[in-house]
Amino acid sequence: MNSISTIRGNSVGPTPLAREMSPDLRAVSEAVSCGVPMLARDLTPERIAEAQAIAATSLEPGSPVDIASWLKALAGLTVNAPDDAQKAGAKTAAICEICGDMPAAVWTPETRKAWITQGPQGKFWPAPAELYAHLQPYADRLRRNVEGCRRIVRLAERAGKREEGVSAEERAAVARQMAEWRKSMGHADAEPERRRPAEPQPSASERLAECRRQLAADPTQAAWLQPLIAQLEAQVMATYGKEPAGRPHSAEQEFAR
Repeated sequence: MNSISTIRGNSVGPTPLAREMSPDLRAVSEAVSCGVPMLARDLTPERIAEAQAIAATSLEPGSPVDIASWLKALAGLTVNAPDDAQKAGAKTAAICEICGDMPAAVWTPETRKAWITQGPQGKFWPAPAELYAHLQPYADRLRRNVEGCRRIVRLAERAGKREEGVSAEERAAVARQMAEWRKSMGHADAEPERRRPAEPQPSASERLAECRRQLAADPTQAAWLQPLIAQLEAQVMATYGKEPAGRPHSAEQEFAR
């Protein structure tokens, strides 16, 4: 690579910049990056297909030929591009040294047009530092999108291989992740579940006796106690076949006592 002029403009096909994530997939990617556990229903076929397409983008640095081809096309659009082979070779070598770690996918017609259309600065040939600053946001976004989509694809692959059922260890790990995420987002820790000790429930005959006692103590409650007593009497009869001995047979009898 001695000069830009030795590189034919069509010798290297343009590497398309990775497409932008949809807002839906971006939200999922950000949640995954924060450690929020994903459920199987979150990894829909549409999301997985989009993630796979973006995850396939290479993050390998552009080759000197990629960079020289990009600069050759830029030369015809700026007012102070190098005008001889020696200058072109020196300026291209300097840009390769500074910008050589940029992914190949940032050396595209889109980023070249963005340089030209940025304003007055865009009509001039870029210094290495200027070009690096121009391409950095594209490279950062590209790496972020690709890495996020690769995480989603890996999750989908694991979900497809997961056996039915979740072990206690996995549940505990998910609970820890959720707790850490809530803490990082400034949310208060969830209160631990508190279960009251199980209490024995009174039988139908015991409830019947209690209702009769309440009715005897306060006959004014007959309006709501009598239907309940009748219902409990029916339950006792269905269970035991007869009402326990020593008790009035009906609510009317109890009310008349």
